[in-house]
Amino acid sequence: MVDSATPALTRRVRTAHRLTAAARRRTAEDGLSGFTVDEVCDEAGISRRTFFNYFASKEDAVLGFTTLWDQHEIEERFTSGGDPDEPGVSASLLDDYAALLVDRWTEVGLTPEHVADLVAAMDREPRLLSRVFEHVQTRERADVELVRAREGLPEGDLRASVAVQVVCALAGACLGQFLEPANSEPLNALMQRRLVAAREVFAATLTGGTR
Repeated sequence: MVDSATPALTRRVRTAHRLTAAARRRTAEDGLSGFTVDEVCDEAGISRRTFFNYFASKEDAVLGFTTLWDQHEIEERFTSGGDPDEPGVSASLLDDYAALLVDRWTEVGLTPEHVADLVAAMDREPRLLSRVFEHVQTRERADVELVRAREGLPEGDLRASVAVQVVCALAGACLGQFLEPANSEPLNALMQRRLVAAREVFAATLTGGTR
């Protein structure tokens, strides 16, 4: 059976990308105050009303902060992978959380071109960088709660925050490698290789292993 929602969703994703691309280009060229929402809409070929169905402001359009992305299914898949009634944390926690991050980046269509456009816009408007940091910190705090709920950990349990911090650090390194022009590996493969390396480091440290 063909999912009738898929083409519509694809159109919406393409529209969001057009708006973001136009807003980033105009920001890099003229700064945030150098263009209007109407001009972005004209370039993307959509109405002003449609713009505000996707983004609350020009700044959100530049940063790609849209309500379009529904994370519910991705996050539900992650939380269903644990057993909160079992003691400790599940063996698949780090892998599953890494997969959650990759799924998020894949959904928004992350590419080197998109990132280059964003960097150019932030070079022109450095204040946008603080919005990015704020967004990342908010997302990580929410993810700590996701991990805690999935694993049935008490509030304030450091294992939840450490899991998020470790995987996010690895993900940041993978993202940098993924965006390099010479890279040919998919993001999930890069993540898996770093997770394997991290486990070897942790195992050697815990057992006092030596070369």
